[in-house]
Amino acid sequence: MLPSFAANGFPPLGRYSVSFDEAEATLVSAPDFRDSVTRTELWDGLQGYLERFFTLEDKYADILDGLTLVHRLWLGGSFVSAKLDPGNIDTTLLIDMRAERAVRGKPGSKWLTSAFKSRDSVKGKFGVSPVRVGYQPVSHVFQPERMTPEERTYFMERGVWDDWWQRCRLSDPADRSPSEGSAAPARGYLEVRL
Repeated sequence: MLPSFAANGFPPLGRYSVSFDEAEATLVSAPDFRDSVTRTELWDGLQGYLERFFTLEDKYADILDGLTLVHRLWLGGSFVSAKLDPGNIDTTLLIDMRAERAVRGKPGSKWLTSAFKSRDSVKGKFGVSPVRVGYQPVSHVFQPERMTPEERTYFMERGVWDDWWQRCRLSDPADRSPSEGSAAPARGYLEVRL
């Protein structure tokens, strides 16, 4: 389970691995959010957004051979805070590139592009502000000279978003994040297992 929110209103530093149900219990159903007017609706929107991926997985289970399209889901921002009424759910989806390749070009697979094409339209429809990171398992992590360009991109993007979800915006309106001033880790975020 997620630890209590720290004094700054966010989880303590780190990435916390939780199930989907644990995330809901902590961020939607918890007594502290009983009076929220946005959290339940946003969570329902996230479920509707993810359901599109699950539908593709079910439809192409025979060719996916046990792979899932969404390897992990990272949640950050104000939804993963003590804020009563966040405006959206900020998320990074680690999309398994092997699964994505397997279903590309098949009926319904355009979702894999439209799910990330316009963050504003996805946010308007689902209340979710998504970012895609192409996940792939890499066995030789300590030998970067052996990495393909695709593997290097994965590690770079993963590191970027891990860093971002641990930053807090600064109170100085002249210093917009990300900046050197906001680089020090100041909050935690969730890695949701689906």
